[in-house]
Amino acid sequence: MLIQENRNLLIVDDEPEALEGYRQFLAPPDRPGPRSSSRREGSAAAATPHERETYTLFLASSGKEALQIFQRELGKGNEIAAGFFDVKLGGDMDGLQTIQAIKALSPDLHCVVVTAYQDRGVDEIQELFGEEFKDHWDFLNKPFSQGEIVQKARQMVAAWNRRRQLSIMQKQLVQAERLSAVGQVARGVGHEFGNLLQRIVGKVDLALVAHADPAKVKDHLETALKACERAGTMARNLQSFARNDMTRRPCSIASGAEDALTLMHHDLNKGSVTVVRDFREAPEVNADPSALGQIFLNLLINALHAMPQGGKLTVTVSAADGGPDKKPGVACVVEDTGTGIPKDVLDRIFDYAFTTKGEKGSGLGLSISRGIAEEHGGTLTVASQPGRGAAFTLWLPSAGNP
Repeated sequence: MLIQENRNLLIVDDEPEALEGYRQFLAPPDRPGPRSSSRREGSAAAATPHERETYTLFLASSGKEALQIFQRELGKGNEIAAGFFDVKLGGDMDGLQTIQAIKALSPDLHCVVVTAYQDRGVDEIQELFGEEFKDHWDFLNKPFSQGEIVQKARQMVAAWNRRRQLSIMQKQLVQAERLSAVGQVARGVGHEFGNLLQRIVGKVDLALVAHADPAKVKDHLETALKACERAGTMARNLQSFARNDMTRRPCSIASGAEDALTLMHHDLNKGSVTVVRDFREAPEVNADPSALGQIFLNLLINALHAMPQGGKLTVTVSAADGGPDKKPGVACVVEDTGTGIPKDVLDRIFDYAFTTKGEKGSGLGLSISRGIAEEHGGTLTVASQPGRGAAFTLWLPSAGNP
């Protein structure tokens, strides 16, 4: 899916002549389209220098005004891709402080730091902005030419739109892989539903013919009711795992693992896999339950495939410190007694599109699962020896410890 290109630019300079220069360079008044002043309106000015160079400008003469404009447009769902920020500004905020305040609202912001005084070095600015922002900013000294400004605008806008498109594609890929995992268990779920319906119908029939014995009627109906409840749980789990709302909230890792085991029950039973649950007391984690479900389904499906002759699957959940900072959290270990992972494969198992299943596997499941874990501030690791099974460990920080 292609998104509409974002060509919104924020210009921040306390010199009216400089603002007019930007407008002349990026939104010349002799071109068709509406125009706006910088301070009086703080609104967008459509610019059409030529067909391939159209920028919408938001002009501000102070850091405070720039922040207000950015917040206002963000509230309307109108994101600003990039901006030119003069370092020396009147008021309480200079250009660098303004960038920091805005990037706290929108980390995707791209910007050019503009100065006429060379009072801030590149290394100093990099240290101020931090490593994670290093490819989001550039540097320009006054006076500058139209070519320099236009080229910087092109680069920033292109970079912002490229990142956004990649982000959307990544989300679509994650959702496609999620539906693929759900699809792999759907056949087993359908078979399970068939068994449950047969049990319900059978018990209701028995209750009808046993009407003279209230105790037997009650027993048959209670069994049918339990079958209905299990079917309802499976339907809710399948629906939950297929969702794409990505809403994080405090939730239980053990509950997520149990939901996945419920969906996989038929396939695991058919594959002669014995399931051992070791769910110990553990805090909640702040996570998207459907995303966790995707990880668990991938791990369970892989474990099943690793035990073609059957075996034992042990799922352990416990409180555990983890991550580089050894934060309090929860670990879920999914361990099988299968074929294990060869040493030359172990180092590549989380690589994008790497698979040992040939055409039967996409190679995306584990890569996406690790990505989901890392997005939640956690880790996904593996330990294995050929012929001695494999153990995958999902660790997430506890709620309140992002």
